[in-house]
Amino acid sequence: LIGHSERRSKFGETDAITATKIEQCQKASISVIFCIGELLEEREAGKTDEVNKRQLDAVYSQIEDWKKIVVAYEPVWAIGTGKVATPEQAQDAHAAIRKMIASAVSEEVANGVRILYGGSVTPENCKELITKPDIDGFLVGGASLKPTFTDIITACVPPLVLQKPKFVKVDGISPAAKGVNLFGKVVSAATKVDASDDLMEVLVGDETGAVILSIRGDRAKDCEVGMTVRVQNAHAAMIKGFIRLAVDKWSALKPADAEDTVASVNESKNISAVEYELTNN
Repeated sequence: LIGHSERRSKFGETDAITATKIEQCQKASISVIFCIGELLEEREAGKTDEVNKRQLDAVYSQIEDWKKIVVAYEPVWAIGTGKVATPEQAQDAHAAIRKMIASAVSEEVANGVRILYGGSVTPENCKELITKPDIDGFLVGGASLKPTFTDIITACVPPLVLQKPKFVKVDGISPAAKGVNLFGKVVSAATKVDASDDLMEVLVGDETGAVILSIRGDRAKDCEVGMTVRVQNAHAAMIKGFIRLAVDKWSALKPADAEDTVASVNESKNISAVEYELTNN
C-alpha cells in the first residue's frame, strides 16, 4: 500500500517518495495498491482532478508492469469527516482517473487497470457504488473489522446458488476424469491394499458398469455390501495402468438417499479391470 492518505498527511510521504517506493516494488515484482485523492480544501477549491493527476504523473515513469498496479481513489475529505461522497461523485472521479491513465500511458492499460474506491465504504453505500462502470472494487479500512464486512464482499461478488451436482454413470468415467460424482452399489467388502497402512479398495457399480473406489482411512467401513453410496468430487487415478476412483479428503462419501438406490450392477464391465498403456503423451 503506497501513498495512503495518512502516510501522505501524517508522515510526509511526498509524490517523489511514492515514486521511489513504486520503483523498488516493480524491481522486486511486488504488487502495489497506489492511493491517490484530494483533501477537503482541495475538493472545495475544485482541484480534485488536478490533485489526482499530479499524484499519478509522479509515478508513471517508474511503472513497467501495470499488472502489478492497482489504483485506489481515496477522497480524504470523505473519510471519518461525516461528509459523504455520492456514488455519482465517486464515479466522476474514477472516470477522470481512467482518462488520465489512457492519455499518459494507453487505452489498453487504462481499461485493464483496477481502480478501487476508498472513501468510507459501508454495507449501505457499497451496493450502489459497485454498479458504477469505473468503480472496480473497494479499499476498505475500519469497516473490514465489523461483521457486516461480508455484506460488502457479497456486493462485489454475489454468492453462487448451490446446485445439485451432476451424477455420471460408471461408463462415463475416463482415466483423466476429475470431480466425479456417482451413485454406486457396493459389490464387495473393503479390502486392504498391500504395503499400505490405511488404503482400502471397494468395488461399486451401477447398471452401466463397475469401478474400484480407492479410499484412505476408516471411511471404507461405511461401505457395506448391498448398500448404495453417493460419491462426490472423486477423481480417476491410474495405478500401474488400472483405473481407480480415488476418494480423498476433498471427496464426499456417504449412503445414498432411498430414491437414488442402485438396483443392479453390471460387473462384466469393470473398468478397473482394464489395463491401460501408460505413455508420456
